[in-house]
Amino acid sequence: MAYRQVGQPSFADALVSRQGKANPVLRRIGELVDWAAVERVLRGLPEPERGAPAYPRLLMFKALLLQQWYGLSDPELEEALDDRAS
Repeated sequence: MAYRQVGQPSFADALVSRQGKANPVLRRIGELVDWAAVERVLRGLPEPERGAPAYPRLLMFKALLLQQWYGLSDPELEEALDDRAS
């Protein structure tokens, strides 16, 4: 399975680092969660056989967490990701 190359911090990483001082909860979550262990679990999911290259699973997982925590709809999450990438 091909994965997209992401050469800059993710929206999730940027939001956590930008709001880390203003939002100690996100900073603390970043300290407490073993992201390498989460990534190992995510690697165990089945691989799609077709389609465009996927975004890294950990990046998508973090985006979904932020979507839940901030009450974003799918279009709002997409807009936030697009805005952050530009």
